[in-house]
Order: sequence, then structure tokens, then C-alpha cells
Amino acid sequence: MRTALIIGSLGAFFNLYQLQALFPALVERFGTTATGAGWLTMASLLGMMVTAPLTGAVTKHANPSHLLVVGFFALAAINASMALTTSQDVLFVLRLGQGIVIPFLLTATMNLVSQRPSSFVPLYVTGTIVGSTLSRFYPAWSVDAMGWELGFLSSACLMVLSAVAICLLSKATGAELMQRTERHQTSVTYTRRALTDNTLIIAYLAGFALLFTQSAVFTALGLWLAQEPYHWDSQQIGTIYLACLPALFCVLTASVLRRYLSEVAIAISLIALIWAALWLISTTRMSIMLSVALFAIGTYMFQAVTTQLLSSTRRVPAGVAAGIYLSCYYLGGAMGASLAAYAFAIWAWKGVIACIAIAQTIIFCLVMGARHCAKER
Repeated sequence: MRTALIIGSLGAFFNLYQLQALFPALVERFGTTATGAGWLTMASLLGMMVTAPLTGAVTKHANPSHLLVVGFFALAAINASMALTTSQDVLFVLRLGQGIVIPFLLTATMNLVSQRPSSFVPLYVTGTIVGSTLSRFYPAWSVDAMGWELGFLSSACLMVLSAVAICLLSKATGAELMQRTERHQTSVTYTRRALTDNTLIIAYLAGFALLFTQSAVFTALGLWLAQEPYHWDSQQIGTIYLACLPALFCVLTASVLRRYLSEVAIAISLIALIWAALWLISTTRMSIMLSVALFAIGTYMFQAVTTQLLSSTRRVPAGVAAGIYLSCYYLGGAMGASLAAYAFAIWAWKGVIACIAIAQTIIFCLVMGARHCAKER
């Protein structure tokens, strides 16, 4: 079960940010502009935002291993199609298709996480970190080394291998997803509960702000490094995202931090770390790799906090809560990617920082409002 969980989260996130480091290749193959690159990144996030609320109800009786296998084969077919297309419009549609498929994989893995949150949350977040990093690094490396067609065909082969691995694990262990209680209640009842639970509302808002910030920074960073004075190619840009991997150690040891600090204190500390990293990136006085590493530690540790909040609820099935959370999460990602590309094209990096500051301020006010309403009840 642990291996399937990691493969599920890693494989799903592997498809999410494939184009963020490929701006030079997109310009060469499709004539893409900076704003167009933002829309291509946003497409998968938009598909996830639309699909995620439905996945809990659609998949509540599905065998998670079968769901993961079918999902990975679908992603393999989409990657193969991306390898062959020469139209930016078709590429946008394919990216949208990836976004439609990915929530089914993530809902299956979140159902596994909800069974043993304290043990499985670090594994889930580990999969998201490795998957997100490879999502940016591997396409940049493979496209630069093998060309667009072979690069994405190799990604399709990796998805097929993931499907085969899940299938073999399922046969070896015979593991089935444990059923949650209260299945006699309707999906409407569960959705109403999920939308009125104060803890979940805070998790939804925090998830929106988290991926808004992350998508905005990584989208703008890919555009920035491709232009003056850097003129980096796709492989060089992709290498930057390897700086996210040190966050693995922090996530896996987060339980030690929770012994001494409350969730609120941890969240405030991580927000401060994120803004310190953004300041370092803006000033360029220190290594970009170091700045990205600090930013990744802050954002992925914050993701561990929100995932813990999400998986600790017992009032609604994990699939329902995860569906709403993922919708908010990827709405933030879609808006962050598109607004960052637009802001960067007009106001450069300062415009991106302003977008992030405004979004986080609004979310902070909403979170404080939700906490105040909960105290009055």
C-alpha cells in the first residue's frame, strides 16, 4: 500500500508541470509567447479544478488499484499525443485532458492516506515533491537531449511502467481499499458537511494560496531565466528545480517539529520562510538554487500541514473532502500560472511578487474570518 501510494502521487504530479521549464522549446516548436506559456501551464490545472469535485462521488465504489492503472494508461496516451502534435491549440487541449485524468489518481491516493494520516501524509507529500520536481526536470532534460518527440514518448513509457507496477503490486498484496463508515448517506449530505466544516474551509483556502504562490513563482522563474541576462536553455532551467529535493528531508522529519510547535506557529514560520526566499530570488544576491531550495522547503512543508488538516477529518469521506480541496488547490494554481505570466510580460518579476502579495492577503483575511465565525458558533 505504501509503494502504491508513492507511485500514485509521484506519477500524477509528474504530468502536472511538464511545460514550465520548456519555454525555449515551446518558442522553437510552436512560436509560443510568455503569456501563451502561462496558459499552457494553466490548462492542466484548469482541468483538475473542474474535475476534482466530481471524483469523490464517481470513484467511491472503485478499486483504487484499477483506478490508478487506468489513469496511468490514459496519461501515457496523452503524453504520446503531445509528442506528435505540432499545434499549440491541440497541445492546450491535451494539457486540459491531463488535468481531467490526474484528480482520479490523487483521489485514490488520498483515500489511502485517510486510513493512517500520521504515517501516510509524509509519504504522500514525498511523492508530490519528487513528482513535481521530475515534472519540471525530466521533460527539460529529455527534450533537450532527445528532441520533443522522443522526450514525450519516453514520458509515455514511464506512465506505462507505473501502470504495470501498480498492477503487479495489486496482484502481489491483494490489497483493497478499506471502506469508510456512513456510506448510507448521500453525496449531497457529505458535500454540505465538507463545505461547512471550519477546519476543511481553512484547508481549502490555504491550498488555494499555496499553489497560487508556487505556480506563480515557478512559471515566472522559467520565463525569467530564458530571457536576458541569463538566456538559459530548457535543460539548464530544468536543473534549477532539482533544488526542491532537499524539502524531502524536512517533510519526512516534520513530526519532530510538531512536538514543539503548534500548527499555527508552524504555518506562520513557513510563510515567513517563503517570503524570505522570494526576497532572495528578487535581489539575486545569492544563488538561485539556494533561493529555490528555501522556497520549496517552505511550500512543501506548508502542503504537509494542509494535507494533515484535510486527512484528519472524520465527518466526511476522504474522497469528498479531497475533491473540494483539490478543486480549490488547482484553481489557485491555474490563476497563479496565468496571472504570473501576464504580470511578468508587463511588469517583470515585481509584478509577479505583487500578484502573490495581493492573493495571500485576501486569503489571510478569509481564513481569519472563518476562524472568527467558528468561535461565535
